[in-house]
Amino acid sequence: MEEDSLNIGQFLERVDIVEVVSDYVKLKKSGKNFKALCPFHPEKTPSFFVNPEKQIFHCFGCGIGGNAIKFLMNIEKISFYEAVNIIAKKMGIEILKRTDIKENLERKKLLKINEYTANFYNRLLFSQYGKIALEYLYKRNLNDEYINKFMLGFAPKGNFLLNKIEEEKLNKDDFILAGLIDEDGEDVFKNRIILPIYNIKNEIIGFGARAIEEQILPKYLNIKENILFNKSASLYGINWAKEFIKSSGFAIFVEGYFDVLKMHINGICNSIAPMGTAITEMHLNILKKLTDKILLLFDGDDPGIRAGMRNLENILRKGFEIKICMLPAGFDPDKFIDEYGVKSLHNFIEHSYDFVDFAISVNSQIYDIKNPKEKSIVVKEIVKIISNIPDEIERYEFLKKLSEKMEVKLEILEDYLEKKINEGYKSNLNKIEPKNQIFSAEGLLIELLLNDKKYLEKIFEYRGQLTDRIEKIILICENLLKRGLEINPNFLITELDDEELINFISSVGMKDNNTFSENKKERIFNDCIKKLREKKLLVEIDNLKKRMNEKMVKGQNYNDELKEIQRLHTQLNQLKRRENGKEEKKF
Repeated sequence: MEEDSLNIGQFLERVDIVEVVSDYVKLKKSGKNFKALCPFHPEKTPSFFVNPEKQIFHCFGCGIGGNAIKFLMNIEKISFYEAVNIIAKKMGIEILKRTDIKENLERKKLLKINEYTANFYNRLLFSQYGKIALEYLYKRNLNDEYINKFMLGFAPKGNFLLNKIEEEKLNKDDFILAGLIDEDGEDVFKNRIILPIYNIKNEIIGFGARAIEEQILPKYLNIKENILFNKSASLYGINWAKEFIKSSGFAIFVEGYFDVLKMHINGICNSIAPMGTAITEMHLNILKKLTDKILLLFDGDDPGIRAGMRNLENILRKGFEIKICMLPAGFDPDKFIDEYGVKSLHNFIEHSYDFVDFAISVNSQIYDIKNPKEKSIVVKEIVKIISNIPDEIERYEFLKKLSEKMEVKLEILEDYLEKKINEGYKSNLNKIEPKNQIFSAEGLLIELLLNDKKYLEKIFEYRGQLTDRIEKIILICENLLKRGLEINPNFLITELDDEELINFISSVGMKDNNTFSENKKERIFNDCIKKLREKKLLVEIDNLKKRMNEKMVKGQNYNDELKEIQRLHTQLNQLKRRENGKEEKKF
């Protein structure tokens, strides 16, 4: 985080972390803090805490922590600047942006290129070159009004876009960056219908394209990912659907571009589609702001069923209510509406399954549920799906339903559910544990620095003699002080990019201040400094030994390394002698 990017001190002082976090989890007051079920891992008992005084959060279950900015970055999977802008808008805070941020300039440039390209291909569609493509779209019941609404276009055979770029003396490299011209200097899209992809703000962030001839493969092609376009975070149709999702109370997921278009032109305007991928956490984060209900509408063939099952756990884990509508095998929404009409589709949607009925139906086609062993497999699989639901009451209600449908005692299902939740919890801890092993002396020293500012001045005396992590903390503290900012967990976290250190600082910040006596603080400080100086020397000695061994293998002179190792060993022995001398005085 650089000082000239925005006045971060004033910004953080005006941010309310409770208000930011409350958009995603239900917080309950707990003493000076607020607590909730952690949004970053499954749990039954709340271990996620928010401290409004220090403006930090920490989960004592999975170890993740930070401030309001870091919370938003983690839960939305967005950049620092995106998180700052979202919080600023929410809080009504004006921030000073750097005008020369490379990413911001690049983003604006790509948006202009995409707008230019969409208009170019749209004009080509209505030109002499687009006659076949236009007829194709008309056959799919897309008239001129809808073609222009969705900004559909056509890329003929050849290098029409490249020729246009050269004719207007535009920068070809910018179009390469946008994924529209390949590295060989050719148009990426040829003989394809062009479908601009918009984000929720109605900006064109990328393009998909469908081959006009069936023998051309792949049938569908997207531009390569760039600073604007990320398949895992893009939902086709979200710009047109967002207000209808809000008003209808739910979003309909379909599979492809033309499914979305057909749904919209037939008045089912709360329809969206992922970019040929599974429904991701980032997709769900976008939707969470609009609704908490999702309907999956897909083809009832094997790939469609597998896609539905694959998406269930992720959707439930994010707290959505979900229904599933399976069309007859071989029918996607586009084809179904053409053959049976939109009223028939509405009828199918009205008779959608909840996920338990769907999972029983699907698994009953694979297993013989009259056979005890196979029945057990089905029941366990569905309990595993239920275990993803964060709300205990919802979990219980779906367990009851499963118990009744499959004629299995509720107590047995509850025991198995408890087991699955615990397995998920342990698995989560195992993933995080290797990253959460702060060297104890570093941790104690950081805790001391945060709770007693007089030790800040003392630690500056040892600059260059301590571990890299502490040297980083010292540098950040110096920078904060130069800018007239307080040394507190909130400001420190904003300046750090070390996730392990951020998580540790948030855990320390949750503790009450002044937990050590004055005498103990002094002793802890001196012991930690000695330990960290020793560690620094040992790391330097180890690096020199590696360098010396490399020179030995190459037959090079390594006298300089040997002398430096001897010098560092002398320093290390002196430190240890001082420690032993102190210990002898104690007896």
